[in-house]
Amino acid sequence: MELKLITEEEAKQYIPCKEDFFNRPSVYYTLTPDTKPGREHWEIVTYYTAKKRNEYINREGAGTSWVYILSNPSIPGLYKIGYTKDTPDQRAKEVSRGTGIAMPFVVEWAFQCFDGEMLEHEVHKCLENYRENTRREFFRIDLNEAKKTIEILGKRYTNNLDI
Repeated sequence: MELKLITEEEAKQYIPCKEDFFNRPSVYYTLTPDTKPGREHWEIVTYYTAKKRNEYINREGAGTSWVYILSNPSIPGLYKIGYTKDTPDQRAKEVSRGTGIAMPFVVEWAFQCFDGEMLEHEVHKCLENYRENTRREFFRIDLNEAKKTIEILGKRYTNNLDI
């Protein structure tokens, strides 16, 4: 596939490759003048994916799924970050049913969105350095940092431009 040059205005609707945690292929690019001294004759190339920023803007409601953060007093310092199409409270009850769990999980925070599964994957890739086990959804991270990451990436999965 050949890359297509787009204007900076057109580019505002797409996700730059450097902000994409799925390593989607570049589809578009922009050229902008470099304003640094001594580089006046250079241009900056920015690559974009085909994923649109406001893909869900015309959808009704707040979303069909949740990305949640759960904690458990028996495993201090770790947060389970996942997604559900049910409520976060229902998911916490489901996860708490495991026989190896001494105490129930608690919902620390949840973010309602469209396509929670995709948002969860992006969050997990973004937070991979905090992941306790590559086969589990547990992260050793500050709660506020986890929330902030979900909110920033979550903007792409809501119809609310004010988030």
